[in-house]
Amino acid sequence: MRLEIHHWTPHHNMLIFSCFYFSEEYNVEFNIQISPKVSWNGAILYFNSETFYFDYSDDVLFLDDPKKYDYYLKRSLRFIDEKYNIYPLNFQVNYSYKSLVLLTKFTIKDLVNKANRIEIIRALDYFNTFTNSSHNAMDIRKLPREIKDNGGKIIFYTRLWNPDNHIDPDEKECRRLQNEFRIASCRIVKENFDNAKVGLFPDRLSAKLAPDLLIDKKSTSTNRYFNFLKKCDIGIADDGLKDTPGWKIGEYLLFGKAVITTPLKISLNNFNENENFLKLTSRSSYEELPSKIEELLMNKKYLEIGSNNLNWSRDYLHPANYIKRILSIVDSNVIS
Repeated sequence: MRLEIHHWTPHHNMLIFSCFYFSEEYNVEFNIQISPKVSWNGAILYFNSETFYFDYSDDVLFLDDPKKYDYYLKRSLRFIDEKYNIYPLNFQVNYSYKSLVLLTKFTIKDLVNKANRIEIIRALDYFNTFTNSSHNAMDIRKLPREIKDNGGKIIFYTRLWNPDNHIDPDEKECRRLQNEFRIASCRIVKENFDNAKVGLFPDRLSAKLAPDLLIDKKSTSTNRYFNFLKKCDIGIADDGLKDTPGWKIGEYLLFGKAVITTPLKISLNNFNENENFLKLTSRSSYEELPSKIEELLMNKKYLEIGSNNLNWSRDYLHPANYIKRILSIVDSNVIS
């Protein structure tokens, strides 16, 4: 099993650590190669004489030509594009598994490559002391194995994106609407529910637009955030950049949380409204949040949906099944 990436970024962690997990479970040789021919948010997996292209772009546009590969797997896949050899990657989430051991899969040249420096430092930060996103903090072995009732606590930690930092008028408008929703959502949840953890990443834009919602900078580390998430039951999510789901939903699912989200407009496997999530009418429907939260609180429905999501994440996101599921989709005989 060989995985080619342009350079190591957080977009690759889910795939890299899933391949590593799979290689350990099935005693398969696994190595990682750095290749400039691969797009930044893409990866090519070679296994059993088959080629798999993984497209982790936020955009619905394709990073590469699917015809060049045996199988093309894409995050942010539109329903109309799911055909021929093209399959959905569902949600993306950033996690790790035995990071220090994984480093042995890189060559010395790649370990000292400046392009890989940030993720290598995060892999080495075992005690969560000198980075905000230590791999140790997001090791899948620390994930909850069962649902815990925290009394219906709600969480929505998010950030704003500056419209002025993008030249495309459509993207500017998208960011403006996104920021409005996130600010209004935090405020309406904060006003209506005492047991809610909501707020914005403390940067210059957030301080200007919503100084009342700034999160303590120490609370933005992966380690602290995941500790908060464990103690909540309901997670609020909305579209990220390019009007496609960000990484937040995947985190909620792995931690077994009920989800309220803006409409999901991408292809997903067996992820259903009212079973896995409650849906707002539109990207601007923040005023619906209190009623959706009340619906989940009634008879503790959040526990049922949270349990569904923990099970779903094990089947579709957890490294124990991520690669196996993909291989089973494309060829039931690949693993045998």
